[in-house]
This record gives sequence, structure tokens and C-alpha cells, in this order.
Amino acid sequence: MTAHSPGEPGSVERGESGTTDVVLRAGGASWLTVPRSMGSAASTALGTGLLGLALALPVAVIVLFSGAGWATVGVVALWMVSAAVAAGFACALAVACCRVYRIRFSAAGDPPAVRLVRGLGNGPWRPMEEPDRLRLEQEIEEPYAGDTLPASRVLTLRLIRDDSDICRAVLPPDTDARQLLEALEQALGPAVLLELHVKRTTRPAPRRRPNLRNRGRGGPSGIGISGAGGYSCGSGCGGGGGG
Repeated sequence: MTAHSPGEPGSVERGESGTTDVVLRAGGASWLTVPRSMGSAASTALGTGLLGLALALPVAVIVLFSGAGWATVGVVALWMVSAAVAAGFACALAVACCRVYRIRFSAAGDPPAVRLVRGLGNGPWRPMEEPDRLRLEQEIEEPYAGDTLPASRVLTLRLIRDDSDICRAVLPPDTDARQLLEALEQALGPAVLLELHVKRTTRPAPRRRPNLRNRGRGGPSGIGISGAGGYSCGSGCGGGGGG
């Protein structure tokens, strides 16, 4: 568990004008979001292209058996794959440009307000009303007795208004929830209601498989070999017949 440096996801950063940013993702509010997202968008386009190819194969077979030539089949398949690639690439870029990268709070001397910093720009300032709150929810799964794996942690930040999420983001797993809460309290003071909810569970132990060697030996409810030409069983069965 570490305290992140300013600008890293899971950190608190003070702006030049006195504003306070909760960093959810690196970057944001810049046209550079587009070139930085090209790699992930290309990966998404590759996946949607493969999906388009899988969908194009049965369509191509139907078109071929309907009497069309191979040229028509190739055009249909190429069109479907190209459309899938273009849709995947465009959707991935749109998501990168529209997702929230930071939650920005107004300066200490200004009226309490919040704005969402997205990929290509800043959203409008919205006043912070009394029910509005910033909640940290940490789920800790402890290992069971004898488990060699360490505990797993998931830290979720939620900006809540009227019992609905304005923004929700999962922070890096090594983020210290209490240090982040203390940094927010020092930066925001009483202007913003802060909450920390911690839920602890124990990882379920794997179930032991029944011993297969004991099967077939007969028992109170099992069937076992008695001898040549007959069988024996547990309660509720009659005797075996001779051969």
C-alpha cells in the first residue's frame, strides 16, 4: 500500500488556481488523448474485426449458395469486416475521449463546486449540495486458513448525488485508502462530505473432491460386487440371485 505522487492515478493534486483534483487516470483535458489512445483503439478494432470475420463466414456461405459469384462473396465479407473494424476503432476512441480522468473541486475560498475532467476537456462546474458526497469503498478479501495467496483489495471511488453515481472509478490496487482519505480531508476540509466504507470477507476454501477409490465398495446406500452371478446393495434392496 503506497501513497501515489501527484498526477498518478489514486492521488490528490492541487492546481495553480487552488482547485483540488482527484486523479482517476493519467492524462485528460487535452487533444493528446486521441494519439495516446490509438494503441488501445487498434487492439479493440482487431477484436471487432475478428468478430466481423466470424459473422461474415456464414453470410458468405449463404450468398454463395444463393447463386452469387465469388467476387460478390468477397465484397460482402470485406464490407462486413471493414465495418466491424471501423466501428470498434471509433467506439474505443469515443470512450477514451469521454471517460472521466479527474474529479476537480473548487478552491477553498470559492463556493463548493465540482467538475468532471474528461479526455478532451472540462465539464461545467456544478454546485456541491448537502447530500452530495465522495465515497471510498474498499473490499478486502482475506485468505482462508492455510491459503498461500495474499489478500486482495479493490478500492472504488464514487461521487454520489441523490443516491446515484455521478462518477465511479476503480483506483489502482496499491492505493492506500486511509492515506487518500486524509489527503482529501486536508485539501477539501468540511466543504465536501467524505466517506470510507470497508468490507472484509474471507476467501472461500476450495472444496475437497470425494475419494474415487471408495466408490464401488458397497455401503449403506451403494452397490458393490458380491460375487459371480449376483450383487449386493445397501438398505432397501433384496438379495442377489444366483447365476
